[in-house]
Amino acid sequence: MGFQQGGFAAPWTPEERWENQSGYSPATIASEIAGLVCAAQIAEANGDATSAQRYLATADSWQAQIENWTVTSNGPYSAKPYFLRLTKDGNPNAGTTYSIGDGGPGAIDQRRVVDPSFLEVVRLGIKSPKDAAVLNTLPVVDNQLGVVTPNGEFWHRYNFDGYGETRTGGPWTVTQPDTFQTLGRIWPVLAGERGEYELAAGNASGARDALSAMALAGNDGYLVPEQVWDNQPPAGEPGFPPGEGTFSATPLGWSHAQFIRLAWDIEEGRLAEQPSVVACRYVGCP
Repeated sequence: MGFQQGGFAAPWTPEERWENQSGYSPATIASEIAGLVCAAQIAEANGDATSAQRYLATADSWQAQIENWTVTSNGPYSAKPYFLRLTKDGNPNAGTTYSIGDGGPGAIDQRRVVDPSFLEVVRLGIKSPKDAAVLNTLPVVDNQLGVVTPNGEFWHRYNFDGYGETRTGGPWTVTQPDTFQTLGRIWPVLAGERGEYELAAGNASGARDALSAMALAGNDGYLVPEQVWDNQPPAGEPGFPPGEGTFSATPLGWSHAQFIRLAWDIEEGRLAEQPSVVACRYVGCP
C-alpha cells in the first residue's frame, strides 16, 4: 500500500472506479479525502478530538498532493498540466506503462490515458471548478473522449477502452491485449457527471443540456442504458444510431441514479449531495 502518512497508507487503491486498475486515481483520492473530512466531523461530535485531528491532517496532506500524484505536466495531449485516469506509481510525469485490458493496448504510457472521472475532485468539494488543472483537463477530455450525437454529447470512459460491442455490433467478449476486437462506447452517466460540473461552474444551461442528453438516450420505456452508440464502427449503419442505447445493460441503475441526482441538483441550483463540510474546508462554503 505504499508509504505511511499521518497514520494512514498513501491513497493508492487496488481497484479504481472502473474495477480493473490499481494505482493513484484522482476520483478515488477525492472520495478518500471527503471520507476523512466527514469522519473527522463525526469523531469531533462524539468527543474524539484526537482522531478528528488525525483524519483532518491526513485529508489536508492528500488534498495538497493530489496533483503531484495524478496531474502530468509533460503528457502528449496538452502543454498545460492535466489530470490522468490514474498513475501506477504516483509519478504522473513518468512514462510508466500498463495494460488497459478488454483487448486494448497491453502496454500503454499512463500519460496517454485520461478519464472524465477527475471531475469528482470538484463534485466532492476537493477542488474549485475554476482550479487550473481542472480547467486544463476539460478540453483534453473533450478532445480525446467526447462524442457529439443527435441526442447530445457523451463521453468514453478512457482512451483505448475495449469494453463494448465489436466492430460489427456483436456482443462484447473477453479478448486478449492488443487485439482491439471490441470497442468501448460512450456512457450517459458521464454526461450526468459533466452536467454536475457545469452547474458547479455556474453554467446551468450546460447542466440542463446534459440532463436532456441522458433523457434522450433512454429507450421507449424511459430506461437509460449503460452505453450508447458512438462514431466508431458500426456507427451509421441501420440499427446503430449514434446516441441510442447499445446492447449494454439496460436499465443501468447507476445511470438512473445519476439522472435523478442531476435533476435534483438543477432544481436546487447546487450540488445537492456535495458534502458541505468538505467544500467549506477546501474551496469555500457553498
